[in-house]
Amino acid sequence: MNISDVAAGRVCPASYSYSPTSFARPPDLLADVLYVVGGLYGNRFALAEIERMARREATPAQLVFNGDFHWFDVDPAVFESIEQTVARHTALRGNVETELAGEDERNGCGCAYPESVPDADVERSNSILQSLRETARSVDASMKSRERLAALPMTCVAQIGDARVGIVHGDAWALAGWRFSHESLHDASRGEHFAAMFEQSALDGFASTHTCLPALKTFDTEAGERFVINNGAAGMPNFEQTRFGLITRLSTLPVPCELTAARVYGADVAGIYVDALAVHFDTDAWDREFERLWPATSPAHVSYRRRLVNGPEFTADEALGRTPLRACLSIAA
Repeated sequence: MNISDVAAGRVCPASYSYSPTSFARPPDLLADVLYVVGGLYGNRFALAEIERMARREATPAQLVFNGDFHWFDVDPAVFESIEQTVARHTALRGNVETELAGEDERNGCGCAYPESVPDADVERSNSILQSLRETARSVDASMKSRERLAALPMTCVAQIGDARVGIVHGDAWALAGWRFSHESLHDASRGEHFAAMFEQSALDGFASTHTCLPALKTFDTEAGERFVINNGAAGMPNFEQTRFGLITRLSTLPVPCELTAARVYGADVAGIYVDALAVHFDTDAWDREFERLWPATSPAHVSYRRRLVNGPEFTADEALGRTPLRACLSIAA
């Protein structure tokens, strides 16, 4: 195996980088209720449920897709459906969309997986990306989807009430950064590191995705309370023995009665409500579609089927840092 093979899927390309100071800018959007949808992974049934949830808010929620909305949607018709729906909302590119839009295969999936993720998982992710790129190419003549994906920004600054929130795919430094993983956020030794990040960014909080598992962490800084919330995955289970996805809700208003059952955890911080909401999509329909798109022995089936059926070996207490840290050992976790 040569160096490029080893690096594919492990490295974070230089083009993925930005600085925390880049967020010290006027807001890109204003919202009273904002849903941050990360890691949809081509699950159109989760997407339909998220749009239904948004309509049940007293003030219709604005949606921001912060990357990896494509992944399992290797069927051209499903890919087009996801692409057309996401295009109606605000979107950022994740590593999946960035690599779909490009031709350089040396980055693999662009996930920048840490060493704790096994090589076999990384190799399968690279294979999934290659298959999905062929799908994107097949529909590109009519939709120009890859051109649109390439033009998507990497970051967004949202103003919710008086709170300024940076929306990213990875972290405050890179599109595929892992410093907003649960183990990093809840590492007490990194407190000063994150305090400096908030000062440089002039933000009250960050909303991210990208890593294998969700997290919520609040910080007491000299400037006041700050937060980072990572939704994990909107289109896949995030906790053991569950089937629902997760999205982030940021709002000046509390979760309405119609959606209180979907609230998994949250905090009232920086003058807004910061919540993780469950996405209870049609799992039977999703199971049938996944099996059709990725049958047994396929890369996605081997890597993800166990997680899709049983959830990862992870709990909400771990997401909140209430139990000892446990690194993400595999994609399926």
